[in-house]
Amino acid sequence: MWQSERGIVLSSVRHNDSTCIVRVFTESRGTVPFIFFLSRSAKTASRNTVLQPLTQIEFQTRYIPSASLQHMREVRNMAPYGSIPFSPVKSTVALYLSEMLSGALSGEQSNPGLLRFMSESFMWLDRAAESVTGNFHILFTLGVARHTGICPSFNDWEPGAMLDLRESCFITSRPPYPEYVDPVLSAKLAGLAGSSYDDMDSTPLTGAERVRLLEILGTYFRLHVPSFPNLKSIEVLQAVFS
Repeated sequence: MWQSERGIVLSSVRHNDSTCIVRVFTESRGTVPFIFFLSRSAKTASRNTVLQPLTQIEFQTRYIPSASLQHMREVRNMAPYGSIPFSPVKSTVALYLSEMLSGALSGEQSNPGLLRFMSESFMWLDRAAESVTGNFHILFTLGVARHTGICPSFNDWEPGAMLDLRESCFITSRPPYPEYVDPVLSAKLAGLAGSSYDDMDSTPLTGAERVRLLEILGTYFRLHVPSFPNLKSIEVLQAVFS
């Protein structure tokens, strides 16, 4: 039986001339892979664009437990973006977000709070001026860690403390392994973790610090999320924000 579903596109990969594989973080089932039949008609080909990463969609599906790929049809863009697809800076940030979310949510079950956070975050990014979005991707990544239950408690941070990436806690003595964050960048992360998007610029970061924090968060996710990949899009962000 076909039913209505909502979600956010994580990735879309062309399978052949007529189909693509779309991974969607859905409202009721979490991350689900779908097969989507592409339109070749010039009149209806525009519907294929609704499957771009981060697009918020509503569609019809029927879940078959034994199927490796679910079917989707009647896909509708619930919240068209006015600037993300057209801004070089925002579209580069979206590239990173898509890659990070695909790794972080590969096995995530239904999580309405996370879906709401993602939706509200993308709408904020779409409305915001490019000049105030420099720290967005870092704060968003921290938010994903919080909503998936792997974020350290930044309330435990104190001046001079270091974030232990393995143990997910703050420490005052260097551990015998390299997966920890120096006191300066630990303080920056704690400052961002206590911010909203509207005041995140109160924690100033250089371009090099932004890249380093993304690398640190990538290491953190690899330690706590099975199969989380090395994120290639960080190099693209480095080029854009340098």
